[in-house]
Amino acid sequence: MEISRATALTWSHTVSPSLHLPQPLLFTRETRKFRVWCGTDQSSKGDQMIISVTGATGFIGKRLVQKLQAENHRVHVLTRSKSKAELIFPVKDFPGVKIAGEPEWKDCIQGSTGVVNLAGLPISTRWSSEIKKEIKQSRVRVTSKVVDLIKRAPDETRPQVLVSATAVGYYGTSETQVFDEQSPSGKDYLAEVCREWESTALKANGDVRVALIRIGVVLGKDGGALAKMIPLFMMFAGGPLGSGNQWYFTQFLDLVQVSL
Repeated sequence: MEISRATALTWSHTVSPSLHLPQPLLFTRETRKFRVWCGTDQSSKGDQMIISVTGATGFIGKRLVQKLQAENHRVHVLTRSKSKAELIFPVKDFPGVKIAGEPEWKDCIQGSTGVVNLAGLPISTRWSSEIKKEIKQSRVRVTSKVVDLIKRAPDETRPQVLVSATAVGYYGTSETQVFDEQSPSGKDYLAEVCREWESTALKANGDVRVALIRIGVVLGKDGGALAKMIPLFMMFAGGPLGSGNQWYFTQFLDLVQVSL
């Protein structure tokens, strides 16, 4: 995943001051490889951005921070565990990254070019009633806090864009339907989580551009779903699930290119 001056991990709508996205994607059972490229005008190249990121210690967040630093942008890692973040982003390797605990989020968001909100408890675990509650609350709670801090920021220091994660779980499931960005939400648990997650992000100020990223299963060599699947196949225990006809929307982390 690549992030530069148009950075915004999304394929939903126009995102940052000059961020433009391709046509809506259709969700079918077809398997396709694709690249997501969100470009800006040439005049913005070389400009340094300040990006505040929640969920930076997660699978996607770590790659995003690495790419932002490689492009010489400044990054504020908004975290609830500074000690964990400092292990992942040691200052000697990430001199352009500021690790900020919750009391520091306000000062970091004010003056940021944009905020990327990726925080949330992973769903790849056994779902008890308590885990399901935390899956939803962890997303809504952080998103609500970020939106509130953006709203309270003075006009001159308010971020221009909020890029907030959600998921293709918004659409529910079907073996026959085709989904696009105008499709209604599903009726299952994950659809409910996504609806509340998205509606919270959309409460940001009217002059702040909001981009919602409906992310599928992200595959990469160093973690995520692929790391959990490979050992089964290495033991010759892998195979199709159910009928094998279900649509399975994935993003390949090494192939996806995104720019702010």
